[in-house]
Amino acid sequence: MSEYEGKSIKQIVDEIIADGKLTQSEQAYLQRAMMSDGTLDADEKEQIKRLMDMLTDGELEVVGAFSYHPTTHA
Repeated sequence: MSEYEGKSIKQIVDEIIADGKLTQSEQAYLQRAMMSDGTLDADEKEQIKRLMDMLTDGELEVVGAFSYHPTTHA
């Protein structure tokens, strides 16, 4: 059983942010949590946005095979 099993999206995002790193396993568990009931409510969407904003701003370190390369348009 994973340390993320049964946790909410907010709990997973909070833990990712707390250690400043997004690992491949965290990304996989977050994806599973996002798809668990087939829908994302407004609060869950806000948590994903918060995480993506921090990735875009370079505030989180990406560890492992997962990579995020934001595209900027001038």
